[in-house]
Amino acid sequence: MKSKAFLLILLTLTILNSFLGAQSFTNYTTDNGLPDNNVNGVAVDGNNVKWFGTQLGVARFDGSNWSIFTTANGLIDNYINCIAVDANNHIWIGTDIGVSVYDGSAWTSYTTANGLIDNMISYIAGADDGSVWIGTNLGLSKFNSGTFTNYNSSNGLNYEMVSYIATQGTNVWIGTWLGGVFKFDGTTFTNFTMANGLPDNNISCIAIDDAGNKFIGTFAGIAKLNSSDVYVTTYTSTGGMFNNYVKDLAITSDQDLWAGIYADYLQEGAISFFNQSSWVNYKVSDGLVNTMVKRVAIDANDHLWVATGSGVSEFNPLTGIGEQTASGISVYPNPATDVLHIDGISESANVAVYNSCGKLVMAQNMTGQDGNVDISGNTLGFYVVKVMDKSRSITAKIMIK
Repeated sequence: MKSKAFLLILLTLTILNSFLGAQSFTNYTTDNGLPDNNVNGVAVDGNNVKWFGTQLGVARFDGSNWSIFTTANGLIDNYINCIAVDANNHIWIGTDIGVSVYDGSAWTSYTTANGLIDNMISYIAGADDGSVWIGTNLGLSKFNSGTFTNYNSSNGLNYEMVSYIATQGTNVWIGTWLGGVFKFDGTTFTNFTMANGLPDNNISCIAIDDAGNKFIGTFAGIAKLNSSDVYVTTYTSTGGMFNNYVKDLAITSDQDLWAGIYADYLQEGAISFFNQSSWVNYKVSDGLVNTMVKRVAIDANDHLWVATGSGVSEFNPLTGIGEQTASGISVYPNPATDVLHIDGISESANVAVYNSCGKLVMAQNMTGQDGNVDISGNTLGFYVVKVMDKSRSITAKIMIK
């Protein structure tokens, strides 16, 4: 009888394992509603609606329905280089021939004829004050109240090929190719380069957390500057990141860091998660739609959206089977570090722990009403804990830090 019970538990765990693995990533392609699988940008608006810039137009996804916008709807061009949301919840797209902005009902386009510094757009970012910052190959444009103000080497932006923009209150951080990072306070540009600790002067992305720490992505790793703009450290593959070719960065509500990684010459890519202590990587073998990671964004539920060269991946770190409750059984703490406490079980129970990809990482039989599970051997990440006693079961979603 014990042997049959044990086999039943193993079968249950195997089914659970397969289910969990299928649920960590949800992938979207032209089969689901994208106009094209080559996705160059992703943005999340104030209503938690996702917007994707592709090589054949813009896609809007509200979680259930897709809408497509092209030149037929007012876009200046269908080949989208970048996409952003401003403080007014307007959608901005950049192309090789100018920008277009969507106010919820119609698209309006701007070019050099309207005051834009250059038509070849590399990046767009919205600021808290409602202004929009537009990066180009010939400098930087600020759009505010219908007026463009331009910056280039003639007024302080000594390297004009803008690669990325991040806003921080009244400050704007501008990544460039070859010239490092510039901080603009509205009056003065301050330059940060390898001389200040950056691993490379070619900047691919910038992210700023709530404490004011700056994470600066390059193709040689990620540099961290503190709230006083002082260099702290550099993160590379030596410390556990997938590789050093950082394409984009995003920060969760818990102030943890996601990095989109892709080494072009190796054709190797992944998403790497960092909790300010160590890294965990998720690859195509874990469910990611494609290795060619281009951009990443965090939505209101802390789901990660990954734009790639072959579709979009939504990664929900806490997705598994639906969380159940069982009267009297509790699993804590969450987040956990070394030990999980399980209270309220009957005479005996089986405990199984799965990682976010659905792999069974440990199983334990427990006796007594209360017990501990040693999780110190597991790497940081998101896990699902399944507790089953004689008549009840509970599934708890936890994070190990």
